[in-house]
Amino acid sequence: MASISELQERWNTLYKTTLPRLAKAKDEVQPHWPVVLDHCFGRIILDNAVGITQPWAKVIKSPAYKNMTIQQLEHAIILGESIAVGEANLDELNQRSLELREKNGPAAARKGQKRAHEDESTPTESKKSKTASLKSPENDEDSGRISSYFLLSPKSEKTKAEPKQTKAADSKQETTENCRPNRTNPITNETYLDAPPMDLIQNSSITSFRKQVLTLLCQVPRGQHTTYAALSDHISATSHKTCARAVGNAMRNNPFAPVVPCHRVLAHDGKIGGFGGHWGEEGKYAGKKKEMLREEGVRFDGSGKVVGSPFRGFK
Repeated sequence: MASISELQERWNTLYKTTLPRLAKAKDEVQPHWPVVLDHCFGRIILDNAVGITQPWAKVIKSPAYKNMTIQQLEHAIILGESIAVGEANLDELNQRSLELREKNGPAAARKGQKRAHEDESTPTESKKSKTASLKSPENDEDSGRISSYFLLSPKSEKTKAEPKQTKAADSKQETTENCRPNRTNPITNETYLDAPPMDLIQNSSITSFRKQVLTLLCQVPRGQHTTYAALSDHISATSHKTCARAVGNAMRNNPFAPVVPCHRVLAHDGKIGGFGGHWGEEGKYAGKKKEMLREEGVRFDGSGKVVGSPFRGFK
């Protein structure tokens, strides 16, 4: 179990570095990024993971990382990592946070109506002053108004529109749909096209982070295994900061198993880890995972731990 100092470090890295970096790069894990600053990510995650029914500062004292309990830190980290891999929608979490602070939704509308009523009896010069203050970038989240970086940009709204397909694209889609899939996922029993693993990954609609993780999986040789930590260490050293939990989340419901071999990834202690959304020796698909590994030449000792060192030769 991680110590509170380790959790504090993970939390600070997550909201101060990892998420702002993804936001500035406009990573595809989120449809769009309504915020890019670290304190905004802190607000959104803490309101939803710690405050829950009220702003987080009404539950714990500032600075949050020093005053959160281990459980609160774990909840905040899990939510932040879910955002980082696209499993949690940042925009929805942001809207909820703003509603808790009465900066959006019905409460905000009532405040807006009240201000509009007051403005009717306000001199023109005063109205201009109020309008200018609303547009000022210096208005932060404590001012009672929504800062400009909380709002959707016109560009992000346009990206929601469905792109028009050309005749060539239509033809390509028809050809793909007419191909008979002839590979079966051993967990979901769903079928997919018999194609090279890299083509399956790159042509899919999964997030860029999941593509990165699944691509690395293809480097693990048959008859060998790796770990969630080994994958996260490589990604952190060569791309961006991440963790074993985020890697595990990215592999969950791998649509291209077993061609993309998520079954070759085990826990850091050599135990079976997760498979098909279940964890540990008692997991629903633990036996299937071990069977697949044994068929490839991987061996386990009497305590259920894998024999040999994990593969770390990622490129």
